Parts: sequence; C-alpha cells; structure tokens
Amino acid sequence: MSYQTDVATEANDIVLSRFFDAPRPLVFMAWVDPVMLAEWWGPEGFTATVDIDVREGGEMSLVMHSPDGEDYPIGGHFGEIVPNESLVMIMDASRHSEGWHEAVKAGFVEAGGRPEDYNADPIRTLITFADEGAGTRVIVRQTFTMATMRDAHIKLGSGVGWSGSFNKLDAVLENAGG
Repeated sequence: MSYQTDVATEANDIVLSRFFDAPRPLVFMAWVDPVMLAEWWGPEGFTATVDIDVREGGEMSLVMHSPDGEDYPIGGHFGEIVPNESLVMIMDASRHSEGWHEAVKAGFVEAGGRPEDYNADPIRTLITFADEGAGTRVIVRQTFTMATMRDAHIKLGSGVGWSGSFNKLDAVLENAGG
C-alpha cells in the first residue's frame, strides 16, 4: 500500500514526510543496504546504480537512469549516522546534465535569484526514522544554500520525484516482509 508524501518548505529546506508500514530497522536498512537502495532510489520509471560506503565520511555514488536513457549521477558522502534513528547524506548533483542545470537555474531565477548566484552546491539531507504505531515515519530534510535554490528544486519536481521513490520503497519493504 502506498501512502501520501507530505512536502513542505521551511527556511532553506524542503521537508518530506512519509509513513511506511514496516518496522524502523527494516526501513533504515533500505537506506543503507546498497542492494535495497538500488531497488527504490529515483522517481518511478527510473532504475539506479548504487555504490555506498555507509560510515561517517564514507563516499556515495548514486546514479539514476531515466527511462529515456539519461543518467543523473549523485556523488557525495555520509555525515552522522545513528543506526535506526538518523542518517545524513551530503548529496552532490553537480554532474547532472547541462539541461538539468539549465532547468534548475531557470527556476532559481524565476524564484528571484540572480543568474550569477546560481550554484550546484551539495545538498545536506537529513533522514530521520521514528516509530509510528506499527510502522515508521521517515522525514527527509534537504537543506539548500538559499531559499531560491530550494524553490527551484520544488519547481523542477523534487517532491514528485521523492514521492515516486517512496512508492517504490513501499514495494521493496513489502517484499522484504515489512
């Protein structure tokens, strides 16, 4: 069963909240096990290649493969990790295609940013996991360098992409016995 992803903005952040009908240790595992992560990472219709070293300072490489053959590589590293409670991912999308960057830049300018201030700085992503009834509430907080950059990502469909990923995560958790 798929649940709704709530999307909000706060300061320079996009905050996504989603309930998963699975125990917290299993939901956490889906974020740190490379095989499980590859099964759900990326919007619906996308596949992913995952190479992660899950430890503080450990490198990550996540490549989303679109149905039309375009790749969206995300590099970065892990920050603080508290098993089954929280996980920090510092995500760098600077290697995304020029077309993607132009779309984000257009949204950035439309939101009031100056073209010369556009950047592809890494996005700090804090994921928290909390018991909720028999399931788990996951909150993803992505922090951008500017509210205009946050707004550009919202305009490009960040909330829709995460929601699609979470729909896939629901299926992964169900298949894993969650």
